[in-house]
Amino acid sequence: MAKTRRNRKASSRKASRKNQMGGKRKASDWNKFTKRVYEEMKRKDSNVMFRDALVEAGKRKRAGKM
Repeated sequence: MAKTRRNRKASSRKASRKNQMGGKRKASDWNKFTKRVYEEMKRKDSNVMFRDALVEAGKRKRAGKM
């Protein structure tokens, strides 16, 4: 007897993302900069949110201090 469509579909699943080969993309200069700004701000005030650091990093970038 032939397999049903359901059984064939279940056996042909892709490998999970965890098991696939490949690496991570390296952090861009902007990502490194924003992380550094966030860490500086976090040292001064532990309640700072990352979006506050993004705003501050944007201001610094426009001022040419990146």
